[in-house]
Order: sequence, then C-alpha cells, then structure tokens
Amino acid sequence: MKDNNLNNIKTSGFKVPKDYFEGLEDAILNEIHLKAQVKDTGFKVPNNYFDTVETSILSKLEKPEVKVIPLFSRKTILTLSSIAAAVVLFFSLNLFKTNLSIDSLDTDTVENYILDEIELNDLSVLIEDSELSQTDFINYKTLEIKDFIDDIDLNELYQD
Repeated sequence: MKDNNLNNIKTSGFKVPKDYFEGLEDAILNEIHLKAQVKDTGFKVPNNYFDTVETSILSKLEKPEVKVIPLFSRKTILTLSSIAAAVVLFFSLNLFKTNLSIDSLDTDTVENYILDEIELNDLSVLIEDSELSQTDFINYKTLEIKDFIDDIDLNELYQD
C-alpha cells in the first residue's frame, strides 16, 4: 500500500482534455461574434404579457358560483305544515267522539277493567270504610241460605 498522506500527493486530481487551452481563445471569440450578429433569440412575448398573465390565469381558475336550489323551499314547508295542522285539527275535534256516560258502559267491561287494571291498594284508597259494607255485595234473591250451608266444608271450620 502506498502512503496516502496529503504531503505525498503529486497530482491535483483535475484533468483537462488534450489541446483544450490551444482552442479556447478561438471558441470564446466565435461565441462573442455570434451573439453580436444575432440580436433576436427566436422567442417572442406579446406586449404587456407579464402584466396581464396573472389576471388571465386567475380568471380561468375562478368558477362561476353555482346556484343552490334548496330541496324544501319556504312555500313547500308552509304548504306541508298547513296540511298537517288541518289534519290534526280535524281529528282533535269532537266529530268522532261519542258522549260516554256510566249508563252506557257494560257491567262486564267495568268489572274486567277493575280486576285487570286496578290493584287492591288503589281501590281501597278510593272507597271509604263507611261506604263499604258486606251486605252491598250480597244478592239475597238468588242466593238461598240452604245452598250456602250445603257448600260449606265442615273440615275447614275446625282448626287443629
């Protein structure tokens, strides 16, 4: 291996083509002579091009505003809400309701409602003890005492 110290480097590392410096002066003079003869580069720019190019590009980029058509206009909403109000008013009137009274109710319907819907605690709050007596619920015409005594089981009366 060679000793690669900076002190031992004999060449600069740059190379120039052969006969480069001999033709360099002629090449530079020819280039200057050509530039002096040719004043036009071949490219032409219209007058005031750079003054108007920005506005022309921006005008092409700007799109006209699109007219937004709403799905529901005020007229449509007003029409639909007035129809809905008329329907609600029609059904809220008493045209279809009949006057109900206690006499028109069926006894079985009231009994079923009381048995199914009302709890015993709710019923006891509504009726006072002074208004309620056992004799109110007994129909003496259909019940005979003899049938009542025959139905009683004597074993139930005796307590062990």
